[in-house]
Amino acid sequence: MNINSFGKVNEEEVNNLESHLGFSLPEDYRNFLKKCNGGTSKVRYSKFRVKKLNENIPLDVLYGINVDQTFNLAECYEEFGEDLIPNSLIIGDDPGSGLIVLIHDSENDGVYYWDHAFYFDQSDEDGNTYKIADSFNSFINGLKHP
Repeated sequence: MNINSFGKVNEEEVNNLESHLGFSLPEDYRNFLKKCNGGTSKVRYSKFRVKKLNENIPLDVLYGINVDQTFNLAECYEEFGEDLIPNSLIIGDDPGSGLIVLIHDSENDGVYYWDHAFYFDQSDEDGNTYKIADSFNSFINGLKHP
């Protein structure tokens, strides 16, 4: 995996996060947290593709458990949770103002890019969230070097 890890967390810490969130996380993302607990890409600003925007967007950071407040999954959920659909969690960001969201429900499973600051012309109040990948592993495996 091409991630500079924030370290590892144990099963109990992941379970505690899920209890705090009130929903379970996908198994591939749970495994990522236990192995890496967030981090940055080894090749700084590796990019992910957002097809509907026709853009390659750089990854800045993936958040973790019990890390600095800025990159903390639970803290971010507290700040933005009311703005998210159920069973979703902000898991990272780009160097600007875009956020990476993981959704785990039967209808919308996957990883999404949330242009919450409406940086791109295509984004507006009616639509500013774009699917990146069907799973967390697909998202990570799809990162390209800048």
